[in-house]
Amino acid sequence: MCPVVFTALFFLFSPQSVFSQSVWLWPIKGYETGHGLAGWPQLEMGGELNFDNIFIAAPEGTEVVCPADGIVSHFSVGFHSSLTSSSSYHFDSDNFNAIFDELAAKGEYKGLPVPAEYLCGDITIRTDDGRNIFISGLSGDVPMKTGMRLNKGDIIGEVKYAYHKIKEPHIMLNVYDRDGTVSDPMSPFGLKSTFKEGDESKAAPEWLTAEQAEKDFAILMETYKECFPSLDEIVTPEQMKAFEADAAEAFKEGISYEGFYDIVRSSVSSRLVHDSHVKLLTPNPKVDSPVESYVPNIAHGILDGSVFVKVVSEQYREHLGKRIVSIDGIPSDEIIRISKERAIMFDGRNESRVERSLLMNNWFLYNDVSRPRTAVIVLEDGTVIRDEWDKWPSGKKYYPQWTENSAYIKNLMNARRKFSFAALDDSTVLFRISTFSLNDTEMDELRDSLSHYMDMPNMIVDVRNNAGGDVRVVKKLASVFLNDTSAGLDSYRMVKDTAFRSMKYSLNYPETAIFSGYEKLDGKPGFYKADYEVSGEIVPDNNLNYKGWLYVLTDETSCSAASLFPSILVKAGRAVTVGRETGSGYHYITAYDFALIRLPNSLITVRIPLVKCVFDEIVSERFPEGRGLMPDYEVPLTYKEVYTSEEDPVLEKALELISERKFL
Repeated sequence: MCPVVFTALFFLFSPQSVFSQSVWLWPIKGYETGHGLAGWPQLEMGGELNFDNIFIAAPEGTEVVCPADGIVSHFSVGFHSSLTSSSSYHFDSDNFNAIFDELAAKGEYKGLPVPAEYLCGDITIRTDDGRNIFISGLSGDVPMKTGMRLNKGDIIGEVKYAYHKIKEPHIMLNVYDRDGTVSDPMSPFGLKSTFKEGDESKAAPEWLTAEQAEKDFAILMETYKECFPSLDEIVTPEQMKAFEADAAEAFKEGISYEGFYDIVRSSVSSRLVHDSHVKLLTPNPKVDSPVESYVPNIAHGILDGSVFVKVVSEQYREHLGKRIVSIDGIPSDEIIRISKERAIMFDGRNESRVERSLLMNNWFLYNDVSRPRTAVIVLEDGTVIRDEWDKWPSGKKYYPQWTENSAYIKNLMNARRKFSFAALDDSTVLFRISTFSLNDTEMDELRDSLSHYMDMPNMIVDVRNNAGGDVRVVKKLASVFLNDTSAGLDSYRMVKDTAFRSMKYSLNYPETAIFSGYEKLDGKPGFYKADYEVSGEIVPDNNLNYKGWLYVLTDETSCSAASLFPSILVKAGRAVTVGRETGSGYHYITAYDFALIRLPNSLITVRIPLVKCVFDEIVSERFPEGRGLMPDYEVPLTYKEVYTSEEDPVLEKALELISERKFL
């Protein structure tokens, strides 16, 4: 049967296929649930296995309705070059037809890799229960804005064409969970489902045989080599071989689940792929989700090459701040080495993120809080303490105590709001932004708030405790602060030149994963395309443009897009940064698309970024290789800043610079 002709299949899943009352409304207005279904998961379509989509055919122009109550989280126009790869265009127009007209005027219809009718509207609706419904193949002039509320049954567009291997008018729909994992697109409508996913109910094993461990480990290593495009920048072949040899020795007689988990965790640490966007999604059974937890009376920290008493219960207050010579016979220099080896989620040669981890994560040494223990601690003054760990919660008081007046706690509380403004005096405003994941409605609110401070001579922008977000939001906000058109950047994206065989174990990609728009360049490994979301000029906003002195606060908690935003301003000479190195790299980050790889025997899941996003290739003293964005004015990390101070030293430094009229 030809998979691209579906007329005979429209009624295969008729209303009689519904086995329970539909929860979501069928998206074609006037159609009963199941009517027009023309493609479903596990159906081969023109040589591609359809992994997670349903296709619904209807006459062109038929109205499409919102299946469930929710919020518009994405709205654009684009095309699908394969079932797993698409390209999008974003303009300021508020409806699909207006964007089509803009694209035609710009000549974008010429040279499309698909027939012009397959350029279509896309919308993502975040439902009230946290799921996301993606619908493609739309046209129409219904005004849309991200952040806009939609009710079940609201008109969202009209049927057009979504996928070029289907010749009849149709829409394409898939569903994914809050964490980005693809989900069943059929059962929410009450249809008998063909969707397949990993067995979530299967319990992790207590023990892996040598053969099981060897298979899972081989899959993990092959996935890093196949999929992670920045591997060569952070791991040498010798390091990879040494890591593989150590692991093979550890499980040659079989290994416990906890032991194998430690090997996988080591693979995402400084020992191997220590990238800020690589993440071990399965909780650590000994640290993240133990049945019972135990805590020490004396917690150590590491800072400036010294191991010291960081936090204590009341009976040991006299020892707070003292240097530690050894713990359980492990000397301080070895404690530092072990802890550094277990540091995770930092890019390249980033130092600030590692430094903060060593200060705050005393469990790096023990790698286990699930069992009681007695730690023998030797202090620099000769005191020997046998610390009997307590079951948590212990009921004890620990010192120093974080209070609502602590600068660290106040900053965390401020980060709960996406953005805020505070006039510090008649000449200076503090603008905090804790995420760049802002929808159109929130951007309108931000711009309205920002407009009240355009005449302030000094603005401090705080991007600490900001995990990143949308590059488009970064560029829109940067345009408010750039006074001249920025120079274009030769920014690009790169994916590996591989067959992606390891996608067989992916929860969100089929084995036939294809990335469209990437081209082979002579003499360079991988496939490349210009990063249009970053490259090119950024034009100053004519309606809202700040011309005063600009100081941006950064540190190791400024990640991803929160590294990109100050990088754009610094590169343009528009702002100075105060604080510490950003948590993500300046020259590149590895992000954008992610494969969720589940190892079949241990059931451990690792998130691996697939795209190397290069911002700037120029290495200089100002932008050293392998580092985050370095500050113009550094405020070194101190114990006091995190644990005891009621004053924020990074903010205080910016205010000092303003008072002294220092910029560069």
